[in-house]
Amino acid sequence: MSASWPGAEEWLARLVGFPTVAGGPNLDLVTHVQDALDGLGVPASLGYDPTGTKADLLFTLGRQDGPGVLLSAHSDVVPVTGQAWASDPFTLVQQDGRLIGRGACDMKGFIACVLAKVPAMQAAALHWPIHMAVSYDEELGCKGAPALVERLRAELHDLPAGCIVGEPTGMRLVDAHKGKGGWRCTVTGRAGHSALTHQGVNAVIAAAELIQHIQGLHRRCREAGPFAEGFDPPHTTASVGRIEGGGQLNIIPERCEFAFEFRTLPGQRPADWLARVQDYAERQMLPGMRAIAPEASVSFAELIGYPGLAPAQDGPFRRLVAELAEPGAAGKVAYGTDGGVIARAGIPTLVCGPGDMSVAHKPNEHITQAQLVRCQDFLDGLIAASVRGVPLQPD
Repeated sequence: MSASWPGAEEWLARLVGFPTVAGGPNLDLVTHVQDALDGLGVPASLGYDPTGTKADLLFTLGRQDGPGVLLSAHSDVVPVTGQAWASDPFTLVQQDGRLIGRGACDMKGFIACVLAKVPAMQAAALHWPIHMAVSYDEELGCKGAPALVERLRAELHDLPAGCIVGEPTGMRLVDAHKGKGGWRCTVTGRAGHSALTHQGVNAVIAAAELIQHIQGLHRRCREAGPFAEGFDPPHTTASVGRIEGGGQLNIIPERCEFAFEFRTLPGQRPADWLARVQDYAERQMLPGMRAIAPEASVSFAELIGYPGLAPAQDGPFRRLVAELAEPGAAGKVAYGTDGGVIARAGIPTLVCGPGDMSVAHKPNEHITQAQLVRCQDFLDGLIAASVRGVPLQPD
């Protein structure tokens, strides 16, 4: 390793110092990394979003052709507003073997480990390339991942034989996660005096009826499945997270909004569950509402959406990652990653990275120094496998 090149902890301190809150800019972070890589002679390209305020980052170590391995991460973090931190969340603090800062676990720790290993990758005689891709706005529902996938198709000589998403799993192998769809529902009725309920359409009551239908779909999944072993819970779930409507007690509410989600098992489409909610509103609710108020409506707007990740087929790539990861059977998680979008491009995808997701998104988020070391050991094993020419695809 170059004597002047930062190690993982120094890289993590730099990365945490950029407050790349989801939805906001990240150019300071990605251009800083790009400039550092340029100093080593490693070209890194940026793919800008339509606003020009944020970009994904892509670079390759080793040969430019051939199906290699893609390492995937996201640069954005969740907000700290309203959280009680013991220190500045955007200044890395070391305490009793923990490195504390927003994004230290989710998931700048993984990016830091990869960057620390760039000189080692550069010096090694890699038989297949190692790519690194860093997206934006993953925390808003993997919104930057589709554009990044298009860049992979356009700029890489060959699509990777496999992808490792470095989300925090304690360096254990995770091979599947749920998908998610989230929507805002707006119910419009007719206002009136609360003493004359027969002349108005109460949007709050209509919204409550639709929420009860959503809860009924959740209950049906819980009781009748389908079920998928390894997930907690092992079925598709529904939840309502916010509701707002009405004003004074003596006025029939004309408008009510609520936000809801479905977290679906791999292979299911969140849009299919939305269709069930829409069908109930159209068939069971609106005819009665419009008999009183022809202007009544129920509309839906997407807030978030990403596909689930189904287990990658057994093969050389999966066996290599399993060999390098912590021992044990592959796990499954309810949270989402960019991996579902990447897998849809035909790239076998697995999740394995440093840290514990239970501390992510919370005050005093942290990663342990031991996890950074373990992740770097994993990357050393990946480099060694490339040097040996370990196959990534079946013969």
